[in-house]
Amino acid sequence: MHRLLSELAAGGLAVHVVRPFSGYGADQGPEWPFGAFVGRAHRRDDPFVIWGDGQQVRDWIHISDLVAGALAVVVADERRPVNLCTGRGTSMMELATTICAAAGYSPTFSFLAEAPTGVAYRVGSSVRLREIYTPRVELEEAVTRVQWGAL
Repeated sequence: MHRLLSELAAGGLAVHVVRPFSGYGADQGPEWPFGAFVGRAHRRDDPFVIWGDGQQVRDWIHISDLVAGALAVVVADERRPVNLCTGRGTSMMELATTICAAAGYSPTFSFLAEAPTGVAYRVGSSVRLREIYTPRVELEEAVTRVQWGAL
């Protein structure tokens, strides 16, 4: 892929490379952690199941910031790769606790050590992104946007 992009750029095509981290939004489907956790909280699952040990860390970035960040990269004509991330790590356990608090309940948590978990730690450097765009939606704020009664 790198060679293809290099050839396209050498031919005069504007090439912009963005690397999105863990995107999420209030209406995300249950096949992704944020959406799955929202669904569990809406059902008031107790125990609340978390795959792995809950210590896996991700860099959560709201979908509106992913889109705005990608557009900012193009508008700024930034030709270096840009991580679309916040630079802030949040564990799965922290995410689950935040979502449950917003839903108004405190379940017990259980962990599925044998379930797929991905890498233990995935947090990006947001230095280059912040030169042209600053993510605006904090994870805690986004959780409050979930329409708990409408799920």
